[in-house]
Parts: sequence; C-alpha cells; structure tokens
Amino acid sequence: MFINEKICKKCGGKCCKSYPGIALPKDFGNSKEEILQKLTQALKSGKWTIDWNNRKKEEYFVRPAVKGKENLIFDHSISGECVFLTKTGCKLKYNERPSGCLLLEPKSNEKCIQHLSKRQAIEEWSKYKDIIIEAAINAEEIEEDLI
Repeated sequence: MFINEKICKKCGGKCCKSYPGIALPKDFGNSKEEILQKLTQALKSGKWTIDWNNRKKEEYFVRPAVKGKENLIFDHSISGECVFLTKTGCKLKYNERPSGCLLLEPKSNEKCIQHLSKRQAIEEWSKYKDIIIEAAINAEEIEEDLI
C-alpha cells in the first residue's frame, strides 16, 4: 500500500482526475458469495462500473464510475474523473479504496508509479467472470418494493 497524502494533496489528485483506480475481486470480499453480494450493491449504488479490455470485450474488470457517467453498469470511458474524488481528496477510507488506488505510488514529480496493471486486474477478474455478469444482472433488476 502506497499512501502519501502530502504528495497527492500538492498535485490535487491528477491521477484521480484522469482515470479511476482499478478494483480487484478481493476488494469486494473473500468468497464468491461475498464478492457477488458486495459487487451487486456497489453497481446498484451507481458509483461503480464494469469496464473491459479494448481488444476482447469479454475480459472484464471493475472500477469506480467516472463523474457524469454514474449509474452505468458497463462503461468503457477512456478517461475521466473518479466519482470518489472531492476537493479535499478521496471520500473513501483507505480500507474502502480499490487496490489500484492503494498500489499507486505517489511521486513528487507527478510521475506516479502504478503497481497494478489493467492486464493484472483482468486476469484476477477472469476467475470471477460469472460473478461479474450475475452482479450486473442483479444490479439492473427493479426492486419489488418500488413496483
């Protein structure tokens, strides 16, 4: 985990303004059941989305939504500001942040080092493709009490 509020505050979160951090399955739980439940809740909140690899659309990963594109279950925005970024920094507590954010090593020259690649995240999520699809379907279901 790489946290350096002083460096991030000085640059104003340029990384977070260009693209949200990537989540790993473990960010949502330790079992398939827990990951399904928490991922479904996250997608229903409108603050999380499912993204995919440019070349192979069936290679998915999960990340926070981009501001202005909240409530999209699937979104492949090339860039955009993370929905959790505020004027004072990230609104998520450290233990709630995606692994991609925690594995971003801040540098004072603003050339931060990302220690989690999209490819690594896709490989981790490939074991949970069925969970991603089921969570997306669950998140789109209309709540019975709203009918």
